[in-house]
Amino acid sequence: MKQVTSQQGAVLLFTVLIIGLASVALMSVIATAGLNSFADSEQQVTSMTVRAKLFGCLNELLIEINGDPDLNPTSIETLDATCAVSLVQEGGDDRSGDISLTEGDITRSLHVEMSVNGVQLTSLIEQ
Repeated sequence: MKQVTSQQGAVLLFTVLIIGLASVALMSVIATAGLNSFADSEQQVTSMTVRAKLFGCLNELLIEINGDPDLNPTSIETLDATCAVSLVQEGGDDRSGDISLTEGDITRSLHVEMSVNGVQLTSLIEQ
């Protein structure tokens, strides 16, 4: 009679090892994607906050121009932010300009065209 040695334990060990390594690799990919999406969502929140502050600066600019049509500020200050302003007289009552705000690595800006007689926005472009 001949003795036969079975190697079924080794096959099972290799199978479990391969499945385990594949699941660890999959979990690391999922974790990395989760961290990247968290970083992206943080940047989106910051960007929307900067946008809200920028529109606050626009509102403040319109209020100040309503009080003094000859005003030509280089910056506008609100409670939350200080925005850079560049206004150009287009002729008559028309003005165009840029308002920008930078916080961290995020910069938002607006290109505004307006009539200062009655303070009417004729064009507003977000950049």
